[in-house]
This record gives sequence, structure tokens and C-alpha cells, in this order.
Amino acid sequence: MKRPLRWQSRTARAVVYGILPCLLGLGAAQYLRWTGSVWLAIAGNFWPIILTTASLAILIRLIFSPFDDRTIATSAWLTLFVTWFYVPMWATAIQVPYATALIDGDGHVRLASEAARQPGYDVWLLTNNPRIRIVHNASGTVLTNSLNLDYKYAEPYIATRRHQEDLFDPISNAAAAILQEEARKPRASRIALIDDPDVRKGVLEKICRVAVGEQGACPIKMSLIAQNDATALGATWSKFYTEKEAIQERHVPTLMRLLTQSESPLLERDQVFATLLEGAVSISQISQVAQRPYWLSDDQLAELIARITAAPDSGNEAAAVVSKVVRLKSEQRRVLRAKAIDEASIATLLEHAVALRISDAELVQLAPRMRAAFSTNPGNAVRTLELFGERLPPDTQNDAVGAIVKAKAQYALMALAHLNFSTELRDELMRKVLTDADYGDFAQAKLSKEKLQGMFTPAEMRGLIEMAVKRSETSESWMTFALGSLAVSEMTPAERRSLLTGLLFKSPRAALEFVSENRRYLEPREVNEVTRDYTQTIAADLCLHLSHRNANRRIEYFSEEQLQIFRDCAQAK
Repeated sequence: MKRPLRWQSRTARAVVYGILPCLLGLGAAQYLRWTGSVWLAIAGNFWPIILTTASLAILIRLIFSPFDDRTIATSAWLTLFVTWFYVPMWATAIQVPYATALIDGDGHVRLASEAARQPGYDVWLLTNNPRIRIVHNASGTVLTNSLNLDYKYAEPYIATRRHQEDLFDPISNAAAAILQEEARKPRASRIALIDDPDVRKGVLEKICRVAVGEQGACPIKMSLIAQNDATALGATWSKFYTEKEAIQERHVPTLMRLLTQSESPLLERDQVFATLLEGAVSISQISQVAQRPYWLSDDQLAELIARITAAPDSGNEAAAVVSKVVRLKSEQRRVLRAKAIDEASIATLLEHAVALRISDAELVQLAPRMRAAFSTNPGNAVRTLELFGERLPPDTQNDAVGAIVKAKAQYALMALAHLNFSTELRDELMRKVLTDADYGDFAQAKLSKEKLQGMFTPAEMRGLIEMAVKRSETSESWMTFALGSLAVSEMTPAERRSLLTGLLFKSPRAALEFVSENRRYLEPREVNEVTRDYTQTIAADLCLHLSHRNANRRIEYFSEEQLQIFRDCAQAK
């Protein structure tokens, strides 16, 4: 709504739109300077140009006539006020680097990086005042000795710095001196600096103390990252030893790697081997090299075998060497094999049983140790039955089955797949399965219907069917198992009706699929009754579609009576 304004004269317009915005805008801007406030911006000269242009247009308009609308007049006045406030501040603004910190008159710290967000932006200080202290490089990155040291000073520490002080030089000089010293240390120390947080924290703390010279908490937040080229093989901060360094520092893992990898560029084989023998602290390290003797001479391999056979409790290592090394001489193989039989754990002997070719006499010798291993781990009993079967002494067979029966039912289920030489022992395992097995045991075994058929005798399958069908009355998981893994043809009519009853409670569609797939084993009356009940739950279009299913898919999924039921359903609806 337009209303004539009271300020109509040129003098009034000059006071209201000229002098008043100028005084108020300049006064507000000057007040910010006097108070030492820090005002940072990244807008550049966009807004000064826009505001100046708009203000000139407004002034030209006011020269010829006043504004007739109060809203437009108020907006014009505010534009002039903001222009006088904002443009002079930009005219006297100074550009500050991204890493600069500014401290106002009250000691509060403002970081240019917080205003810019991105390092590429130009940051401007609009309220320049002698009371504002500027501190350079309050954060940044120091590149020294192929390491990137990212740092950021804490604001309380920045607040104590002088005007125009540069914080880069102290931390740069400290980092260069300390990291240069770290770079001259052995490879183990250099790797620890990169990988071990505690070691890295200690070095950063040392840099901080040299940089700021204070005894309290470190006022610098730092992180240390090696450059990509510096971590390459042989570079200063590489995590891998060179051959020369491994020999000098007796680094056993690298010595082992050099001797066991066929592609390793091995220059001083004899020296590497000798250093390994001096530095190895366990017989397992000797065994790992003996299992891959790519670079070893016959004499060096013989030396390793001699150490293995002489060491106590090294049967596991001897078994691994016999199993994996083809360069062994007959006498070496005999000695290692004998040590393995005498000292190796039953689990290790089972792992390398094929290569060791354990005889019947040796099985008798191992029987006492097997009994203890079976009780500790029933999986050993299952594996023993799988590998040796009826070759085992009768007492050992009983020990294996006894340990399995005392354990979880899943072990009995696994053992039934291998134990085919004793009806009495199978009966024990089967009783365990029928009594204690749950659905999870069969699910973990992942036994298909075909494998189940081949794994159990007809009598055992009869017991399994009785158990599964009975449990399916109260468990949906067991019903799924009975339908998917057991043969409906081997079930009694009562068991089939039990499954069908459960499916009717589940859904009419599930019941229809069951009677259609197994109609050869069900009464036609039951099949037709389930089919009629299903048609009560579907539309006429679906009835018509199902009446053509046999022809469309070229399979006799439905009987002729079922097809007629679907046709009658389609016509009736």
C-alpha cells in the first residue's frame, strides 16, 4: 500500500539518506576497530561492489523524487547503512594467510582457518587495529627427513605470543634436528617410530619441548606421517630390512624371509644363514627355514635338521619338515620321522598323517597319547576315525567314540560319515545324535538330502525321521529340515499327515506345494481337499493360471483332479 511520506524536501532526504546512514555506518565500523574485535571474511570484493552499485542507484533515485512506499524506503535506508558500514571496512582490510591466528584486545584467539575452511581461500581481516595481534603459522606442516609433521598450536599458547611472531621456525628447527637424529638410528628404531604409537608420542613430545621450552603439558597437537617414497624398500623409513641391515641388526624375521622365499635377492647366503643360527631363539624358526630350503646347501640343511632332532619337544617341527621337504636323504627322513612319532602332538600327527605313513604298530604305540588327545579335543577323535578307521586298535576305537559321545552331538554326526566298520560303535553315535542333536548341528554340517541318504543305514534313517517329525510338531526349524532333507517316501502315513497338518497351520500355499510334490505318497482325497481349501484363498485369475501350469511348464506338477478343481474354481468365481 502506497502512502505519501512526510520527508519530501531535498534537505530532509539528504539528512535521512545521506548524513544519517553515513554517520551510523561509519560509527559502527569504527566502534569495532576501537574495541579490537576480530572480524574475518572470505567474500572478496563481491559485496562491496554490489552494495556500492545499489547505493548509487538509490541516491540517484532520491535526487529526483522521494520514495512513496515505506517498505521500499526502509529497504533503501538499510542498504545505505550497510554500505557505509561494510565498504569502508573492506577498503581498509588486510589479507591474512590461512594459518594465521589473531588475538583481540581481550586475549581471545581467532584462527583464519576457521573462517576459510579450505586452504585455497583468501581470508581478510576487516577490523584492523593496533590492539589486534597477528601470529603467523599457528598451524601447518613441516617437511623434514622425508616426514610430514602436521602441527597446530593450542589457543591458550597462541594468546601469549607477540604481535607478528612466527611459530613455524621453532617447531621446524626442533623437528629437523630430532628427526634427523632418529633417521640415523638402526632400522628397528625407525620402524618403531612409524608403527609404535608410544615411541612416536615420545619423539613428538621431545620436539615439543625443544620448540616451546616449557615443562607443562605440550601446547602443540602433532601427527607424523612418512611420505610415500620414504617407505619404499630400502628407503629411510621403510618397514622392511635390507639384507645388509638384517645381518647387522640380527633381525631374525627378515633373515628367515630371505632364506625361505625363492624370489628373494639373496647376495650373502652364508652370512645370512650364519647370522640366523646365532640369532634364532626358538626351534620353530629353524623349522620354518628347513621347510623351505630354497637357498640352502645340503650341509646347511643338514645343520638345521641336526638342531631340530637335538632339541627337546620338537616333534611338531620334525613332522612338518618330513611332510614338506623332498630333499631329505633317507637317514634324515628316518630320524625326523622317528622324532615326530615319539614327540609330536596327536593333532600334528593327524595333520601330516599321509606323509608320515603311520603303521599299525605305531598306532598301537600312540594309543595312550590318543586317549588324552580325544578327551581334550573331540575333533581329534573324528579325524582319527576318518584317517585310520578299522586299523585302530579296538580300545582306541572305543576311546574315540567314547570321547565323541561325551562331547557335542555335532561330532557324532561328523563321525557317522566315516565310521563304517563297526555296527556297535555306529549305534552309540546314532543314539547320541537322536538324543542330543539339535537343528543347529545339522545346519552346520550342511548335509544334502543325497548325502544323508548315503550316510545313514535304513534303520538309522528310520530313527532320524521319527525324531525330526516329532520335533517338527513344535519347531518350524525341524519342519524345514524334515521337508528339505528327509525323504517323504520313507515316512509312514502318520508322519506325512503330521507334516501336512503343520503346513496347513503355516499357510495354504505351503500345504498345496507339499501335497502336489509328494502326491504319490499321499491319499488322493487329502491332496484334493488341500487343493480345494487353497482355491478359497485365491482369485479366479490365479485359479485359471494354475489350471494351465502343467501345460505351460511342461511338467506334471498337479494331478488331473487338481487341475479340474482349479478349472471349477475359475468358472465359479
